Amino acid sequence: MYDQDIRAVVRTLMVAKAVCGAAAARLVVLGDPESRQLAEVFGAAADVQPETPPVALVTGRVEPAVPRDIPVVHVHGTGALQAYALFPEDGPRSFEEELPGRVAAFFEQYVWPQREVIRPSAERVAWQAKSDYQVRTDTERRQLRNYGCARLGLDPDLPTIAVTAHVPGRDTELFETTARFAASDDSANWLFADPIAHPHDRVRSGLAELSTNILWSLTDVAVSFGDSDLPAFGIPVIQSGFSEGAGCGATHVARTPPDQVRLLEEAVARHGKGDTILGPEQRERGRLWLWMRRCGADVPTQLLPHWAHGADYPRVLAVNLCYVERDGDPLFSAVHRMWERREPLLTRFDFRYPAGLSTTLTPARSNR
Repeated sequence: MYDQDIRAVVRTLMVAKAVCGAAAARLVVLGDPESRQLAEVFGAAADVQPETPPVALVTGRVEPAVPRDIPVVHVHGTGALQAYALFPEDGPRSFEEELPGRVAAFFEQYVWPQREVIRPSAERVAWQAKSDYQVRTDTERRQLRNYGCARLGLDPDLPTIAVTAHVPGRDTELFETTARFAASDDSANWLFADPIAHPHDRVRSGLAELSTNILWSLTDVAVSFGDSDLPAFGIPVIQSGFSEGAGCGATHVARTPPDQVRLLEEAVARHGKGDTILGPEQRERGRLWLWMRRCGADVPTQLLPHWAHGADYPRVLAVNLCYVERDGDPLFSAVHRMWERREPLLTRFDFRYPAGLSTTLTPARSNR
């Protein structure tokens, strides 16, 4: 643990404590002195260089050189509690190379077949996720699109491609391929969240602070270097960087520069004719993946405050630890289930018990 955010540190500690219970292991913490001091509350051993080899690595950051001969559990920020896991038997490649395939296999086996049962809950989650986008009708979207194009000096009759979620230093080849393509293309508008050198007037960059209303109204196609909710709302995404759900069928995945160029050419050509590269299944798969990230794979626990508590997190955590018992808390049963079944992610529900899933999910109701 080398994170300065107490929310990330505590989540990592709590999941590690649960893994210790599942694996009959003891907790050893590597991190700065403040993190190790906090870890003592969770029963961490004082010895940070044990003679016995580790049985698992629990971390908030997965580096490229993370070992693959032991289970790796990656604890996420946001939400209640999210974590992904990869086990040695899953394959020899790196965590980021192997995980999307494992998550996709889980999605195809347990989530997609239950889409009729999940759909009402997925629609509700999508409605909540859309709260930052206040446009209600196609007419409002067209009006806001025209305003956004006028504000940025773009042609509203051309398709607009938005490039988002790129982290400097990562996926450099695909990002540079996208930037070169944009620089040579005169048949679309291009929006880059990051500042880039752009040689012609159809490219705008440094737009990270653009409002959700403007961005969503302008975007016909997104090129995302991370997770994106846009397919759930009818906007196609070319997935150009790591995403846990990249293999779940909601996006078009570009693994090489030739893939990237081919997908960009198709997207610009089809959207220039008023068509779309969003397939008929992709929107529903996008909504199901959005539901997985915000509900199905987000485990509620009384021990940990929700990520959204922000500055109040330490106070709420102190209250929870004083008054909440760990016995029966969903966090521990979810971690044990993931560990024993070698599943690639924590889950709120037991997806291997469809009858229980259908009775647990809230029935459909009007959101108006």
